[in-house]
Amino acid sequence: MKKEMRLRLIRKLVSQHEITNQEDLRHLLYQQGLNVTQATLSRDIHELKLFKVRSKDGGFKYSIFNDQIPIITEKLQHKMKDDFVSMEVINHFVIIKTLPGNANSFGALLDSIDLEGKIGTICGDDVCMIICRTPIQANKIKQQLEALNFHSEVNKK
Repeated sequence: MKKEMRLRLIRKLVSQHEITNQEDLRHLLYQQGLNVTQATLSRDIHELKLFKVRSKDGGFKYSIFNDQIPIITEKLQHKMKDDFVSMEVINHFVIIKTLPGNANSFGALLDSIDLEGKIGTICGDDVCMIICRTPIQANKIKQQLEALNFHSEVNKK
C-alpha cells in the first residue's frame, strides 16, 4: 500500500474510532490488511500531526489536528475576551499583552493554529510575542486575529 493511502486510512480510523495508543492503531491497520512497524507508525503519526485529546471516558485518544481547530479557536476567543489587554505589530512581531499570568496559555493556543508566516511564539507572564517571517506577514496575522473578533475595538493599535 502506498504511503498516501496508508495516511488516508489512518485519518479515517482515527476519526471513526477512539484510539488510545499506537498498538491499538497498529491492530486496526492489521485488521484492514496492513502490517506496519512501530517506527513507520510513529512517523505517520508525526506527519499527520495527530495528538491526544481527552476522550468521553476521561482517558486520552488520538485526534486529527484539523478536527480541533474549532475547539482551539473557541478557546482562544474566550481567552481574548477574558484576558486580552492589547495587540500591536512591531516589525516582525505581533505583541499581545494579557492580564498577568495569561500569556503562556495564549501562546499555546496560537501555536496550535496555522497562521501563515508565523514562526512561533515567545511568552512571558503578561506578553505573548508572535514571531513572523516578515513585517508584512506580522500585519496579516494581526488582521486575521482582528477579523476573528478576538479583541475589543477599544484596544486596537
